[in-house]
Amino acid sequence: MSYMSEDIDSKKETERPIPSEGIRRFSERLEILVQEHGSVRSYASSASLSEGVVRKYLKGDTYPTLDRVDMLAAAGNVNAAWLVTGEGSKHPGEENQEGLEEFALIPGYNIEVAAGIGSFPDGEESTRKLAFRHKWLRFRGLKPESLVLVFAKGDSMEPTINDNNTLMIDTSNRELNDGHIYVIRTDGHLIVKRIQKLWNKGILLLSDNKEYREQQIEPNEADDLEVIGKVVWIGKDV
Repeated sequence: MSYMSEDIDSKKETERPIPSEGIRRFSERLEILVQEHGSVRSYASSASLSEGVVRKYLKGDTYPTLDRVDMLAAAGNVNAAWLVTGEGSKHPGEENQEGLEEFALIPGYNIEVAAGIGSFPDGEESTRKLAFRHKWLRFRGLKPESLVLVFAKGDSMEPTINDNNTLMIDTSNRELNDGHIYVIRTDGHLIVKRIQKLWNKGILLLSDNKEYREQQIEPNEADDLEVIGKVVWIGKDV
């Protein structure tokens, strides 16, 4: 991208290329900065330029050189690219903030499910956070505040879930539905199993690994079973 000299009386200046739409509206963005600063004189002084030069830029009579673009941008605490073209973020640092707003940070806990005895997090600090796009979460109907990440342990759910895979649990979804995978606490153990409901209101806990036998929970035992949440995402290497 080229910037034109402010010396409009020179022959070379008359041969300058037609500026893009963004550059042609440079003076409008400069006017915004002047208004935010309070006056042309105050803004020019902050940019270490004469008031007359800044007024020429405001009229659109000429455009600043690269070094003066930087001076004007610094005085207004804005990005030089935004000032010249109108593209990108206005203020420095907004790029990072925009990126953060695009993602939800889901807390992860050093908790293993499938074998070990353990309690699910309740007010304790997470050990890590993973970023997931808000757009993807909305598409899945998931709310960030209801999601947690834990580790799978063991091979009972292979090939669907492998040892040490990260599991995302939706703790707001505790209604058991056939064929879905849930994290459940039973007899003080946290396990991850596929669910099948029986006609007598009992429950079958199924392992995807066929070397493991199914576990039947009788109706009178179901009250002792606590559903932690539904597995909605599995992170694994390929």
